[in-house]
Amino acid sequence: MTEDLKLIVVELNKLLETDYNLITFDSLSPESLLQVLVDVFHVFGAIEKVDVRENDPEETNALVMEALRKVQYRPAEDIEDPGAFRRGMVRGEKRLIHPILSWMFENRERVKKAAYLAKFLIPLDLPPEAMSMPELGSLWAQYLETMNGFKDAHRAYEQSVHEGTQTRELRNDISAIETEIENVKKRIERTQARLDKVPQQELLLEAANSLRIEKERQKELLQQIDEQRQGLNRANLVHERLQKELHNAKMAVQGATPQNLMESIIEETQVLEFMVQQKLPQELQQRRSEVQTLQEVIDEPNITRGDLQELQQRIDELNREIQRMVEARMADHSTQNDTLGPFRQQAAMVARNKEAAAEQLDQMTKELREVERQLQEKQRQLQETVGEVILRGEDLKQFVNTLRAKSNVYKQQRAELAAVKAEVSDLTQTLENLKSQDPSLSTALSQMTTDEEVSSVGGGQVGEEEGGRSESPITTRGMTELARLVDGLQRAVGAARERVTPLSQQLRPLRERVIELKDEMDSKKQVRCSDV
Repeated sequence: MTEDLKLIVVELNKLLETDYNLITFDSLSPESLLQVLVDVFHVFGAIEKVDVRENDPEETNALVMEALRKVQYRPAEDIEDPGAFRRGMVRGEKRLIHPILSWMFENRERVKKAAYLAKFLIPLDLPPEAMSMPELGSLWAQYLETMNGFKDAHRAYEQSVHEGTQTRELRNDISAIETEIENVKKRIERTQARLDKVPQQELLLEAANSLRIEKERQKELLQQIDEQRQGLNRANLVHERLQKELHNAKMAVQGATPQNLMESIIEETQVLEFMVQQKLPQELQQRRSEVQTLQEVIDEPNITRGDLQELQQRIDELNREIQRMVEARMADHSTQNDTLGPFRQQAAMVARNKEAAAEQLDQMTKELREVERQLQEKQRQLQETVGEVILRGEDLKQFVNTLRAKSNVYKQQRAELAAVKAEVSDLTQTLENLKSQDPSLSTALSQMTTDEEVSSVGGGQVGEEEGGRSESPITTRGMTELARLVDGLQRAVGAARERVTPLSQQLRPLRERVIELKDEMDSKKQVRCSDV
């Protein structure tokens, strides 16, 4: 809105030679604002010069409306009442005058042309009785003929101006082309002068021509290669889609036999026959009755309060009549022995159960399709994520059996390792207890270890001398046997760890795979239970 107001102020200052700014123009009184509008219309040639203060408001309003009609101005869409628009123009409201000024300045040439043509093309407003006079009738005919002549002359003028503009454009284009031709000739002359100095011109020109032909051929070949690549990509997409469809079809028929397929087709055919012959006709008849009822309601005239009261009375009477008929029917059935009553009740119950089962089947079919769609989407996502073929059927059973055998081996070796660790712990605790009871035992054990190392390198004499120097109450033979036992246990534990470590590393991914397969099996069991 501020931008429009700026445009109006700038254009008014140029057109009327005023010195308005945003504040002074926005603070104009309604009468002054209407005078500004009249002055703008006068400059554009739509009306004569008028002083709003001295002229009658109704006459001023008529002149403004006539000027708006001449310049072909249409009010905004939110202004629907012409009377309110006229009253607002008389009062000089900003919300009406500002858009008019903005539109006129934005379409300056169009407004000038419309105001000029309106002087000659808008017919005079004569009363009907004046046309009965012969003199006025002949003058009116001459007036209309002159108006048509003006239309033709103005149309020819517009065409000549347009053709003149086109002629100037063509002349400019011709001069530009001639200049370009001269430049090209000069370039050709310079190129020819340079070629004259080059030996074997013919060979070079032939080579250049061949090079150009080869480049064009290379461009065509590159385009053909791009087309072939696009075709190959499309073929790959089609192949992948068909492969997925084939995989889905194989999964659907996996484990199926002709007998199972035949039974499923028979069951599906029976269900479809029931749906087509009984359920769908009932629903169709129900929909038709609803449509007929709605059509009757639409065809009925508008209901008044009296009609509603009358309908309510008729409903009450019909309810009372139905109640009497029901009581009479119950009395008749109570007096007579109806042997078919239980069978009718059973038949009605079976029909209701059948209809409920059909509705439940329809709902479960929709849910099954949705679940199958979700399953296919999940399988596609899983295959894209994992990037491997998912094991199913016999392959899955064989993999589970292999995994179970490896798991048993792992458990057995883990039990052996636990037993060895327990034995090592017991022996270590026993050794600690012995050391606590006899502090000289640790010194003897360390001395014995040193003797064994020396004896293994230099012989057994050093061991005998060190054994003779021992002052422990425990004999050398007992300590040697105990040290050998501990050493053997440590070697056994190390060997067991070396055997178990690679097995544990191999079993870690297998254990994770078993957990994933169990989760998948549980989810499939839940899906099958929900389908059943």
